[in-house]
Amino acid sequence: MAQGKLKVKSKPPVNNKKAANNKGSAFSKRKNAPIQSKKHKIKEDAKLKLAVSRTVNEKNEADIRKLVYEGQKNMSQAQEAVIKHHQRQGEDAQQAGSSASSSK
Repeated sequence: MAQGKLKVKSKPPVNNKKAANNKGSAFSKRKNAPIQSKKHKIKEDAKLKLAVSRTVNEKNEADIRKLVYEGQKNMSQAQEAVIKHHQRQGEDAQQAGSSASSSK
C-alpha cells in the first residue's frame, strides 16, 4: 500500500567524471627522474666569484703601481718646466680665490 515513488539519490551525469579525469595533475612526475646535484651550480658560482675577484685585484694593483711609479718618471727639462709653470698657476688661482672670498 505504498503511495508514491521511493526517493532515489541523484547521480551526477557520467560526462562530468570523464572531464575531470582528462585534466591530469598540475605537474607531471617521472619516477626515474634523477635529482640534480647542487655541486655544479656551486662550482659555477665559485668560478664566477673567483674571476670577479681576480679582475678587481688586477685593476687595484694596476692603480697602485701607477701611483707608485708616477713620481719616478724620467722627464726632460722642458716637461719639468711646464709642470712647475702649471703648479704656480694653480697656486696663484687658489690665493686669488681665497682673498676674494675673505673680502666678501
